[in-house]
Amino acid sequence: MKKFEATIKHTEESLTALSHMQYDLFCVKDKNAKTILAMVFFVAGALNVEAWWGLLLIAYGSYLFSSKYSAANRTAREISQQLKASGSDYPSSKYIFEENAMRIITLPNNSELDPLPYSQVAGLGEDIGNLYIFRTEYGGYMIPKSEIGDENIVEFKKFIEKKTGKIFVSRGSRFVELRKWLRRRDEPYHL
Repeated sequence: MKKFEATIKHTEESLTALSHMQYDLFCVKDKNAKTILAMVFFVAGALNVEAWWGLLLIAYGSYLFSSKYSAANRTAREISQQLKASGSDYPSSKYIFEENAMRIITLPNNSELDPLPYSQVAGLGEDIGNLYIFRTEYGGYMIPKSEIGDENIVEFKKFIEKKTGKIFVSRGSRFVELRKWLRRRDEPYHL
């Protein structure tokens, strides 16, 4: 039985947003390593600002801070270029959220992909205009909040979080671990 339904027509911007969320959810070690290296370069440069190479270290540290999504942007740009070069249109999909699985239908040919059981969802993400459901760390689906409807967003998120056992991670959220802890604290095995 259908609980929710949404449709998306991708654009270059939506592919970029999907790549950014994928990076935020699944490249945490890379992101943390870049941040630590950037801080080391920046501090080393600041301590040696009188030397020419000190300024170079500050510049490189600043670059590392500001290039957070460079790999994600490159991936999205390559996909867009491949689509344009092949003469293909950006993909469109319809998502049907049922009790036990998410059905994915490619448009306009209405061919259905294998359903995604909620137990196999690898991650959930959210930004200001979209929700993201990742099948694996290498691929996921983007659901525009406008397709769910403002009045249904909270209910939809609760439904998906309950079914997957995961929570929607907001881009840049600093309180995700606290939220996870608060949700688990009522469970009998929580310390």
